[in-house]
Amino acid sequence: MAKFLDGPGVQSSLTELIKNTERELFIISPYLKISTMMKNYFKSLDKKNIPITITYRPPDSNINDGDLTFFNELKCLKVYRCENLHTKCFINEKEGIITTMNLHEHSQIHNWEMGIKFTKKNDPEIFLDVTKELRVMATQMKLYTLPKNVEVPPQKNQVGLAPKIFQKDSRKIAYKPPEPPNKSTLLKILDIVTGENAYCIRCGKGLKTFDLQKPYCDTCYAIWTRYKNGKYKEKFCHACGQETKPLPSFEKPVCKHCFTKLYKK
Repeated sequence: MAKFLDGPGVQSSLTELIKNTERELFIISPYLKISTMMKNYFKSLDKKNIPITITYRPPDSNINDGDLTFFNELKCLKVYRCENLHTKCFINEKEGIITTMNLHEHSQIHNWEMGIKFTKKNDPEIFLDVTKELRVMATQMKLYTLPKNVEVPPQKNQVGLAPKIFQKDSRKIAYKPPEPPNKSTLLKILDIVTGENAYCIRCGKGLKTFDLQKPYCDTCYAIWTRYKNGKYKEKFCHACGQETKPLPSFEKPVCKHCFTKLYKK
């Protein structure tokens, strides 16, 4: 079950979380100043080609020159900006920490911090709720291109990295592609972290495959196929897993926000 952490406990658990990452490391910290020890752990993950994603808050927080130089040395790192960011969250494919502590040397050494540690195995509901919230936050994050020498403005959120699937005339959405053509790199990273790529539109259960031809878990799909009513109103968005209105259906399984984000050109 979830475990309370005092300041030293947060630092120790964060170190173990980073060291034990096998698929993806996701860090949200408004302020950044990476200690030498943390840099060594990041280098170790980078050598194993394990993706690292860091999100911080502009404009109050700027990445110092030393960290910029270090970030440019990592081939598997992506940095995002998120305005009004205040939460601190560290998560990989197995466990996570929500805490008051920034990924900042001063916070780790001088501040009175605390946090909560949870695991996907023992705290599946917490893990799912956290990852759902991260998916919502992801829509407000913008990919930042690390400057080599001077500060440069952030790029717009890079979407449309997947091959374009729609034909030129996209007014008719009859064909349902298995993967959203405009799915951002950040959302794909979250899929790796959570092990979930979509959600059942009836029960909200996490699914490993985004499939608009079958936006249900196996149990709910078996029930739906008895009647195959494509207009029957369900409850959850297939893309973000949030309860949404207007209610989704087999014909329109994603909410308006996700449809605009993932499918509109």
